[in-house]
Amino acid sequence: MNTCNWEEIFKAVPLPCLLLKPQNDGCFLILAANESYLELTGTTPQDLLGKKSNEAFPQNPDGPSHGNILLEQTLQEVKNTGGKRSIEKLRFDIPVRGTSRFEERYWSNQNIPLTNTSGEVEFILHTVQDISKEIAHEEREKELQAQIEVNRQQYRNFIRSNPDGLFRLDLSGNFLHANQGLAKMAEMPLEDILKMNFQPFCAPHHKDFILEKFEQAIEGKTISFEADYISAKGNPLILKVLLMPMYIDGKVAEVHGITKDISGLRESEKIVVEKSRFLEVNAAFISSLLEHELDDKALYDTFEVIATTVKADRMYYFGADKDPESGEILISQKVEWCSDKASVQLDNPEMQNMPIKKVEEIIAPLTKNETFTATLSQLSEGDLKDIFIEQDIQSMLLLPIIVRGQLFGFVGFDDCTSERTWKEEEISFLRSLTQNLTNAFEKRIALDHVKRQEEELRKSERKFKALVQEGSDMIAIVDMEGKARFVSETSKAILGVESEKLLGKNLFEMVHPEDKERLRSEFLQLQEKKQKKSTPYRILNKDGKWRWIQSVGTNLCDDPAVEGIVLNSRDITTVIEQAREIEHINERYQLAATATEDLIYDWDLVTREVTRFHRSMKELFGYPAEVVNKRNFWREHIHPDDYPEEQRKLDQVLQDPTRNYIKTEYRFRRADGTYARVSDKGYILRDSEGKALRLIGATSDISEIVAKKEALKIANKRFQIAMKATNEMIWDWDIATDSVTRSKGYKNIFGYDTNDATSVHSFWLTKVAPEDQLKIRASLNRALVDPKQEKWKLEYRLIKADGSIAYVSDRGYIIRDSEGKATRMVGAVLDVTNSRRLIRRIKRQNTVLKEIAWEQSHVVRAPLARIKGLLHILENEDYGEMSREQVLFHIRTSADELDGIIRNIVGKTEEIHVQA
Repeated sequence: MNTCNWEEIFKAVPLPCLLLKPQNDGCFLILAANESYLELTGTTPQDLLGKKSNEAFPQNPDGPSHGNILLEQTLQEVKNTGGKRSIEKLRFDIPVRGTSRFEERYWSNQNIPLTNTSGEVEFILHTVQDISKEIAHEEREKELQAQIEVNRQQYRNFIRSNPDGLFRLDLSGNFLHANQGLAKMAEMPLEDILKMNFQPFCAPHHKDFILEKFEQAIEGKTISFEADYISAKGNPLILKVLLMPMYIDGKVAEVHGITKDISGLRESEKIVVEKSRFLEVNAAFISSLLEHELDDKALYDTFEVIATTVKADRMYYFGADKDPESGEILISQKVEWCSDKASVQLDNPEMQNMPIKKVEEIIAPLTKNETFTATLSQLSEGDLKDIFIEQDIQSMLLLPIIVRGQLFGFVGFDDCTSERTWKEEEISFLRSLTQNLTNAFEKRIALDHVKRQEEELRKSERKFKALVQEGSDMIAIVDMEGKARFVSETSKAILGVESEKLLGKNLFEMVHPEDKERLRSEFLQLQEKKQKKSTPYRILNKDGKWRWIQSVGTNLCDDPAVEGIVLNSRDITTVIEQAREIEHINERYQLAATATEDLIYDWDLVTREVTRFHRSMKELFGYPAEVVNKRNFWREHIHPDDYPEEQRKLDQVLQDPTRNYIKTEYRFRRADGTYARVSDKGYILRDSEGKALRLIGATSDISEIVAKKEALKIANKRFQIAMKATNEMIWDWDIATDSVTRSKGYKNIFGYDTNDATSVHSFWLTKVAPEDQLKIRASLNRALVDPKQEKWKLEYRLIKADGSIAYVSDRGYIIRDSEGKATRMVGAVLDVTNSRRLIRRIKRQNTVLKEIAWEQSHVVRAPLARIKGLLHILENEDYGEMSREQVLFHIRTSADELDGIIRNIVGKTEEIHVQA
């Protein structure tokens, strides 16, 4: 072939190409390169012409070297076979001119042999196409597809696990999609929600508001709002909703939304506000009681604030007084405040001096210190209902005022517009206010009582000298220095000293040195106080022994009849010794409580006083000692649901004189708010008539024991359920007895009755395929004798009851004793026959698919490339040595070849479907 032919070839081929000449040394010399090739590779004729193909382009030191090798091997094949060869994807990096860098490039090339008249390959036409962008695009597509899959999975997880309600609505408000969070709020199955519109869930008073927000979302606005809704079960909800328009082709096609249930939050806020308001009123009430005398004006002003706060129409106070003649208790209204919705009743004569029998149904609970509530619709005919009707009362709340165990009066609240059910927290708040009022009345009564006592004391002091000589206490009158001016004759019985010998003597000289300063300090307080009771102190008697004395000093220095400090002293040595003995007993109780970590108690059933002994209550229930030692500690911390029953049990045992022992269990609140399970055991001490006097007992925290029992119970139940529900056959092998318990799946899967399968060696191993029996015995024996091995797993064949062979995967967990010996094994057998069959089918299909893929990537491209080249010649009408008819003939031939290839691929594809 001459030079003219080269030029014609380069003119006819529009692709970038080189003309290579094979050399005897196995290399290929570059004879020519067209402009497209030079432009594509950024080279010049001087860079390429006359050079060997493997030397024309320098190797990228940081890139792979197989590109150059593959190209040389392909050229060698063309030379040796005389056949055309192509490389679909070849990395061949191009140096960046003027730098030491290389540009990563990918190529597709065709190597076409040009033979001489002897049929030898004289030249090779090497055409290339830069496919770097396509490769980069493919890599990017893979990355994007992977990211899309990650995002899709994250989205699914977000939808599935989100506790908030997520949904999609069409433009009519019908649900297109929702998650379980919304179904939980709606209290309706998800599949039923997807058949509905959102409007039935709207609360009637908020429906128009919600529809307005929905319309704004349809108009393209993102809307956030709060509204009231109603669940499918009729429960009210407060939801915070976010609506977002979803655009398709520039128009709103759907509305997406997120809902959050804030019902609890709003209810908590309401309670906080209400309690804050209650606290403010309580503080104002206490302040009013402290700053003012307890008069009607102060109560009226306070009643107005309280009634307004709790939204009552009327608040009043009734006092209970005895009729001076008959002694009958009469109640009268003392103070009243009314809103404009109630009529004033303070001047109503029927509300004054009412006998108890007229309103007995009110007074009965009040005398028991219980709250009274009533509504008009609940009352039966009688005096009370007549009062309700006359005063337009719809509902009433009365709170007792108990002073010194007797009904002193009550505070009442009326609603005159509608019937009302008072909340527990409202009643508790009002009871606390009533208690403050009770304290004020008690204080006033106590002050009156003190005044009367002082008056009586003045009278009694005048009779003092006539009375003290016969008493058991020692009476003395001393000056402010402590010198005795008078001593009663009882000094002989207490100290063994005649009273005359004590006159003029400073009594502090007889006091024990360790007690003297303390007693003197207490004595000096009488300069400012009328009366002072000393702490116990020791004084020396005639026999040189110390006696314990306690004195009450009264300052009568201003009384002309006395002019000194009157000391009433009592010998309490026996009391102190008894107290010490009790202290020793208590110490022993304390040691017992410390040793057992129980709460030991001694309950005096007569005085209702309780003494508790404990190691450290914070170790048991978390409460400090001052809380534990309160009288009502047990009553206030037992679980409210357990208290009635426990109180009933206790009363029943205490009233039965034949029973001296009680044992019970209940829940007890810890300091952190959680409840402990406790066991309470007590011994009852009774008098000769069987009446219970004392209860001595111990309380133990058994929470951990109860929890472990419950956990064991649940675990056993779960195992039983698993034994019934699983598709696997679960087994439990007692190795010592060689007995096996199997689940019902054994019969369902393998056809054997579990009652017959009681042994590993005599039954199970006989059902294993003979070829696998030795393998199983060896594997199982190795696992059992190795003390470090905890798990065993093996696949083998099992002969089913119908004679068929099942492939099974058997897994077991080995339980060992303290010496590592296997005692028990628990496991499961899974039938994997179908899995094995599917794996074989998939392998066959993969083989066929690989053949199809190879034909698509290699065989199809040859006729397709010829068609494209011939079409280009036909388009440019540059036929060269061929005629137009020859070109069309070659196109048809290539098309037929391509059609045959495609039919072959289709045939193999159909073969896959048939096999599947």
